Amino acid sequence: MTQLFGNADSEQIKQVYPDVVDPFLSAAGTLTAEWYDSLDPESTFDTRPSVLPAREILSGSVGWAFSQLNPLAAMIGTTERHIFTTSRTTVVDNAEREGVRFARYASANACAWCRVLATREAVYKSAENAVKGHDNCHCMAVPVRGGDTYTPPAYVADWLEEYNTARGEVGGNLNDIVNKMRSTKT
Repeated sequence: MTQLFGNADSEQIKQVYPDVVDPFLSAAGTLTAEWYDSLDPESTFDTRPSVLPAREILSGSVGWAFSQLNPLAAMIGTTERHIFTTSRTTVVDNAEREGVRFARYASANACAWCRVLATREAVYKSAENAVKGHDNCHCMAVPVRGGDTYTPPAYVADWLEEYNTARGEVGGNLNDIVNKMRSTKT
């Protein structure tokens, strides 16, 4: 198999990658801060975009991507993760500063791990626990502010049933439950 990129390419991309992705990360933080403000328009809370990842972290992601079998796919995945992490961190930081609880919103085609976390609704006191992601994860933390209540999408009821069925079969270990949900998903 011909290698798509060489070591010199990797070093050049490590140098320019932070400058290329910073505007997208900044936009993700700004748009998320505006969205957060829109959840409680009467609030006087000072919402701020998150701090962007350090250049070393971004460059490190390039090094990791180039160690994968498909560096281009890995670069796409890690870039997407950094964008979503910036958005998540904006919500997390502001929710923690404001002292709100939040829920994990997962798309209808979410993986088993994200489905389990999304069934918990607005119970997360630690923002970090509500928004832990993985590559290609699109889950979002939804803060519940100003006396609001969180109503999950209708499909989450099916996930809760799936969770309860798996728990009944394998017991209370979360990893066992998630693995059972993965194995029975059609």
